[in-house]
Amino acid sequence: MSAANGRPGYGAPEPLRIVFSFPRGRGHLAPMLPLARAASAAGHRTALSGAREAVLEQTGFSHRQPRDVELPASRPGTGTLTPIDPSTVLTRVPQVFLGDAAAGAVVDVGRLVTRWTADLVVCGEFDFGAMTAAERAGVPCVVVLAFASAGGTWREAVREPLEALRRRAGLGSDPEQHMLGGALTVVPFPASMRSGRELRGPVIRMRPDTWSSPLSDAAAWLAAGDGPRVYVTLGTEFNTKSGDLFARLIDALATLPARILVTTGPWVDPTTFPVPAGPGTILVEQYVPQDSVLGLVDLVVNHGGSGSVTGALAHGVPLLVLPLGADQLPNGGCVEALGAGLVLDAATATAEDIRTTASRLLTDPAFRVAAGRIRTEIAAGETPAVVLDAVERLVGG
Repeated sequence: MSAANGRPGYGAPEPLRIVFSFPRGRGHLAPMLPLARAASAAGHRTALSGAREAVLEQTGFSHRQPRDVELPASRPGTGTLTPIDPSTVLTRVPQVFLGDAAAGAVVDVGRLVTRWTADLVVCGEFDFGAMTAAERAGVPCVVVLAFASAGGTWREAVREPLEALRRRAGLGSDPEQHMLGGALTVVPFPASMRSGRELRGPVIRMRPDTWSSPLSDAAAWLAAGDGPRVYVTLGTEFNTKSGDLFARLIDALATLPARILVTTGPWVDPTTFPVPAGPGTILVEQYVPQDSVLGLVDLVVNHGGSGSVTGALAHGVPLLVLPLGADQLPNGGCVEALGAGLVLDAATATAEDIRTTASRLLTDPAFRVAAGRIRTEIAAGETPAVVLDAVERLVGG
C-alpha cells in the first residue's frame, strides 16, 4: 500500500472501497482475482458483482452482488460441438456483451457503486455496463483485459451499440473509445501474446500472484505418479459445447505412458466417461483448482481459453490446444506461432491425431524451451501488489 494508514493520499484511517465486476462466467472473473486478493490483503474493502454462481463461489470479498447473467451452460452435459468458422471469430461481441446484458450492468453496478459508496471500479475488458456505471458515478475505472491474444479486432463492431449505451446512461459521445481502457488498463498477459497496440492511456502488465490452492487429493494423486503428467481441461463454459471431445481425449491419452488428470468442469458429470485400460493412469474429476496442478505437469491439453493457456505458460508448460469458440482459435494460433504448443481441430481430430500430437509435445524438448521463454516474460510483469499501488493512486490523485 502506498500509505501506512490504509487510505493512499488521504491521511484518513478508512480503506478504499473497490467494486470488482465481470460480465460473464468464471473466465472473465479469473484475471481480476490476483488484484482482488492483493486489495483484500492490503486492507481495502472489496465487493464482487457478476454471474450468480461464480460470485457465490467466492468468499474473500467484503460484499457480494450476484447477478442473474444468462450463461450458455444452462443444461447438464457436453451438448453439441459446432465446428469453428474462422471468419466468424469474435464477430458476436456486440450481441453477447452489449444490449440487455450491458444495460443491466449499468443499473446493477451503478446501484452498488452508489449505495456502497465505492471509490473505484475494477472490471473486465467486456464489462461495458460496469465501465458506463463507473463513468456516470464519477469514480475511476480500471479495466483488466480478458483475452490473451485477441486485441482490438472487435472494437469497431461495438462502436455504435456502445455509443447507444452511453446515450441511454446520459453520457456524452466517446469517439476515441477511451472508456474501453478506463483510467488504467491492466494486462495480465505477456507482450508476445497481447501486444496492447490497440490500447490508449496508461497500461501496466501484471504477472500471476503467488497464491495457490491447498493441494487437493487429485493434485496429490497426480504428483505421486512416475513419468510424464498431463492435465486436461475444456474450461467452465465451453465444456458444455464440447460434444464427444472428452471421450476422444480420454481414449487417445489412455494409451500414453503418462499419469493424466481430466477435469470436466461444471454441468458435466465425470462419471459419464468410462476410463479405458492402458499403460497410463487416468483420473477424471469435475473440478480441481488449476493453480494446484499446473506446476506438476508436463503438458496441458485444453480448449485454448485465455486463463488456462496463460496459466500453463506461466509455469513453462507446453500446450495441445483444441479450440471450441470465442478467442480460443487466436490463442491457439499464438501458442503455435511462439513454438510453445500445437493446435488440432476439435471437430475433426481423431484419437490417433490427439495421441500422436500429445506424444510429440511430451518428447520434443523444443516446445518446453519455447514455453520457458514465455514463462520468463510473464514473470517480468509487475506483481499484483505493485499494480494495486498504481490503482490506489487513481483515487484522489
